Amino acid sequence: MLDGWARERTDGAIERMPVTLPEGPDPVRLVLASALALRLHWIQPFREGYGEAHEGPWAGRPVRMLRRDTTLLDRVKVARGPGGAVTLLEVVGETGVDVHLVLGEPRATPGDVLATGVRAVTRALPATGVSLLPNGAPGPGLLTGTAVCASPEPRLFIETAAFEVRAEHDLLERAGAFGLETAADSSRGHFPGISPEPLAVGSARQAAAARFHARGFEAAAVTAIATAPGSAAPGRRYRTRGAKVTFDRPFGFLAVHRTSRLVLAAGWVTDPVPYPDGP
Repeated sequence: MLDGWARERTDGAIERMPVTLPEGPDPVRLVLASALALRLHWIQPFREGYGEAHEGPWAGRPVRMLRRDTTLLDRVKVARGPGGAVTLLEVVGETGVDVHLVLGEPRATPGDVLATGVRAVTRALPATGVSLLPNGAPGPGLLTGTAVCASPEPRLFIETAAFEVRAEHDLLERAGAFGLETAADSSRGHFPGISPEPLAVGSARQAAAARFHARGFEAAAVTAIATAPGSAAPGRRYRTRGAKVTFDRPFGFLAVHRTSRLVLAAGWVTDPVPYPDGP
């Protein structure tokens, strides 16, 4: 029944409830669960084709690469955090939710890159658009300079690996970070507003999935907390401002509500979607 609830609330993206039901004389008294399902289409779809990274962990691997171009240079910005510069690409969705891809320096940790990305998209940290950046390589995966194009308008060329990610997390491994440290103390009871019996958190897990493809983005997550008893290209004629951004090594993503700047989903891409048939 719990697995069915998870499948129904996430349109099948999450197959089972990520809750651990302990065995023994003390049964689980209560399961608290929440689900998130997000599905959006790009305002401007990508073109899908073969790609191959030339350096980094994905070098030499056939990758399903997504490409498109735009005149809006400032869809790409660069922010600076503890791990160095971070390049952010904003991919606009049709339903008021956008996805920001974030690429850090090769030696930066995923935690530092994502933390800088979150601060930048929520506007707690300043980020500079490509139109104000100098020529050269002002950010990870980013090249700026002069381009020869069919029109005098500036042009941003985008190339990113498609991805599908799935993960399951034990939230009690970092109980302090999720505000569960006190609630997991079974030496006394908690949650008097929920139950007259003393309760303590015995299990807290989250399952998440996300998919970024040529036409859109889907993400889903189910969080479950179990409480146990407590003891209590045409003709090219113009020279213009140009930029190219490439995501062809591990990077992060943030799904952000455009109006409130609330981050709805976040993750890290360690493996791209392979291109099945080679070049």
